[in-house]
Amino acid sequence: MPAPDDLETLQNKLRKRGFRQDDLFLHECAACKANAVVIFAISGRSGGRDIRICQECGDAKSWTAGAGMDGRVQDATFDLRTFAR
Repeated sequence: MPAPDDLETLQNKLRKRGFRQDDLFLHECAACKANAVVIFAISGRSGGRDIRICQECGDAKSWTAGAGMDGRVQDATFDLRTFAR
């Protein structure tokens, strides 16, 4: 599955919402096995969220955490397009 055409737009919308790229390394995608996953993260007093987006196939997953970034839980219903609106 190719990456969506608007992937750069979606990433820019995340940056505007305060998300920052967690590190400069590309990670392995669980869906397509390519080293093309970027991680965007945001954290605050009440917790945080990190979003992993594959630049190769477009697969996006998200995890949330409570205060102190403890107890990360995957957001099973996460949809990047809906989230970035």
